[in-house]
Amino acid sequence: APPMASGDIAAGGEGRDGRISVRLSRPLFSWDTRVGGEGVSFDELHQRIIHRRRDGFSTADLLEEGTTPDGLCVQCDLQGLRQVRFSPDGLYFAFLCNERHMGLMETLHTSREPLLLTLKWSKMDLEVLNFFWLPAAGPDYAELVVITTQGLEVFRLTFDTYVAKSTKTFPTPARLCWVEPLTAMVLVCTGPRTLQPFDFKTKAPKLPKFDLVLGHGQVIELEDVAVMPVYDSTFCIHADSSNGRVSLRNISNPTQGMPEHDIVIDIADEDVSIGTLRLSNVDNLLVVHCVDREVSVVFDIRHKERGIVPCISGPCPLGCGDSGDASLPWQSFSFINGSTIVDSAGGNVHQLTLDMAAVLQDFLARTPNDLAAVMRFLLRRTDCREHIVWTLTRALSAKPCLNDWAQAFAVLNQAYRQSIEAISQKAPSGPGRQTTVSLQELEALISHQSILSENHMVSQVFHPHLLAVTGLTGISPGAAQVEGLPPQDRWRIPLPSVETTKAAVGSSRPARSPYVLSVVVAYLRSLLGMQILPHKILQCFVFDICMYFQQEHTLQQLLHYHVLLDSPELVARLKEVATTRITSRWAVQACLDMALRIDELAVVGDLLLHTRQYLDLVPFLVNQRQPTFKLSRLLSCIEADAEARADDPELVAHVVSEIRAWAAEAAASATASSLSSDSIRPPDLEGCALWMPELAPVPAAVCA
Repeated sequence: APPMASGDIAAGGEGRDGRISVRLSRPLFSWDTRVGGEGVSFDELHQRIIHRRRDGFSTADLLEEGTTPDGLCVQCDLQGLRQVRFSPDGLYFAFLCNERHMGLMETLHTSREPLLLTLKWSKMDLEVLNFFWLPAAGPDYAELVVITTQGLEVFRLTFDTYVAKSTKTFPTPARLCWVEPLTAMVLVCTGPRTLQPFDFKTKAPKLPKFDLVLGHGQVIELEDVAVMPVYDSTFCIHADSSNGRVSLRNISNPTQGMPEHDIVIDIADEDVSIGTLRLSNVDNLLVVHCVDREVSVVFDIRHKERGIVPCISGPCPLGCGDSGDASLPWQSFSFINGSTIVDSAGGNVHQLTLDMAAVLQDFLARTPNDLAAVMRFLLRRTDCREHIVWTLTRALSAKPCLNDWAQAFAVLNQAYRQSIEAISQKAPSGPGRQTTVSLQELEALISHQSILSENHMVSQVFHPHLLAVTGLTGISPGAAQVEGLPPQDRWRIPLPSVETTKAAVGSSRPARSPYVLSVVVAYLRSLLGMQILPHKILQCFVFDICMYFQQEHTLQQLLHYHVLLDSPELVARLKEVATTRITSRWAVQACLDMALRIDELAVVGDLLLHTRQYLDLVPFLVNQRQPTFKLSRLLSCIEADAEARADDPELVAHVVSEIRAWAAEAAASATASSLSSDSIRPPDLEGCALWMPELAPVPAAVCA
């Protein structure tokens, strides 16, 4: 890892617009430190601050939004109250008074006598180190784990009888302990450097011991170790301040809890004293605080370079408010529960946050040519879609090679594929049937994730970039929705002008494929490689951009090999090309073929008229049973086509005879089988009286 030199206080940590990457929230809870008998503790299971007072305690929940709702105010006479932990349903709480006196109370009935707990070990020097409720409670009971200096004991509280019984004990001498209630993990210090983990999610909670590597004469101290869930594992994290090193061991997975799987992060050079180290965890990013230097460094344990976990942001001062605050009382900070910081001197509770824009800027500076690594990093974060969009837009301007794009799209679409599979498993398809997932349902699932769908890629990445480089005027998403345009038409690109098209046709060689089109096609190819059929929003955009840049040869291949799938939207675009671009003769046949495959028969009729295939239209309508086509259009086109009538003087008469035959056959079919579904429906003869006099209305008789 890059070492942090002695004078390197602000070598990093400032991102776009000079923002600092590691920040403290405004105080989420405050108390008056001058009042005796008051203090705070933290209930990790509920993310809840417990404010101890002389007449009881009050609570305040720390929510992700950074607000503190009104909590409980419990009036009770508990002398020497030290800690309170609420049961998973919140209806009961366990308390610890002084060193060893424990009990249970009902949250809404604190006037009742508490249910005192009798511990198995009763030595005079017994001390309760910590306790917590197991998160997986049953419907009629909850379990409490108590860690003492003599061992661990599990109590089961039965709700109906309001009885707490000891169910399991694990004798072991303990000097210190660390708990992680959300994952039901306990780490006990049984010797100067020996640690014993327990996993209460398993039937056999006791796991193998291990020793920390410490200097001569050193022993484990409480603040040197933390137990934190990072990603899908729980780690014992040792902050070795004397050596400027942080070590992580997986204690939730025994197969990974070996020295060869440990993660070791060097914070500074061996010959530089970095001072006291403390730890936080924000969104699965490990934040190492150098207390003496008052700076923080950010690491992602899943991002490695040549087997080393490098710094991705920092070192930087803690930001508080609009900028970094050099006067923050670092020495009075207690770093608890991952991202919670208690200022015991000032009487404030803060939440540690990361400015992902600043972190991303630092990360890009350290990995300037690895777009796939940046995508992996951002996908591991929550609510980072806007940062992925910003990174992709920035890359479109920087123009990395297409191989870098292919790797980045593989990372993005692999996560996208997993989201699709998560939805498809809820409604499995029958044998031999392909699973189809609604884009609306999919985007609802990934709303708080950093995954991008085809809609996001087109509307937020490709289309805005195209407008920027071409100077086209786009339709804003809000306006498009108000006007009721379908999604695939909100990002529609107009066809190039006829003059531009003629100039391209007159050139001796085809136009070179622009960079943005190559990137769009690479994204399309990546989706297909993941066996994801591209949504029609993307398909229509690919059609539009190919036509805009006169890349019709590319478009023909995509249509021929059914990369662009049949849809009414593509038929409409092909029809526009076929009827307005004389040089794009291929579009006529492509449009006819697609329209026939998806029964867009009205489009076929329009193209037969456009290509002057007058004699083919009536037989086609009869065979396809399309009586809604107004035949007056056909007769009007023939009437206006002097050249066609000159070539075939009998053209009008021939077509009229076919129409009369159709009408007669329909009338006979209706008489023979009026209730049959196979009956021939009559043609639409509205407006045909000019060519078929028998359709003219009979004038009313005039009385003399």
